[in-house]
Amino acid sequence: MTRRRIGAAAPRLRVRRGFTMVEVIVASVILGAALLAMAGFTVRYQQVDAKARFVSKAQQAANERLEKVRSAQPYLSLDTMATTESTISGLTGYSRQTLVTRVGGAATDTVDYRIVTVRVTTPNGIAGTISKTSIVGAF
Repeated sequence: MTRRRIGAAAPRLRVRRGFTMVEVIVASVILGAALLAMAGFTVRYQQVDAKARFVSKAQQAANERLEKVRSAQPYLSLDTMATTESTISGLTGYSRQTLVTRVGGAATDTVDYRIVTVRVTTPNGIAGTISKTSIVGAF
């Protein structure tokens, strides 16, 4: 047993600085898991973003075609607007199909209108097929 003098200061313990090896390993594991999760999120985000861009372009192509069909003059020429385009100007890999279905129009019918459907297929089916339908009547 060691004796201390009365009034003498207690021996100071050494203050440790830094982290222990276990703390460093635990922190590294947590950081690694967080980085892996973020990498997975980034990959998924890029896929969703790319698909959204394909869908947006396909919707724009369908809207452009519908507007062209709606503005066709005379009304009777709508039936000639049905077509299949294997290439669309400015959109590589997209295809577009325009269907025109006549409803009524005979001498005894009380209705006469066309149902116009435009289907745009994205490259390699990445975003599937976008379909838009409109009803066009004579006025």
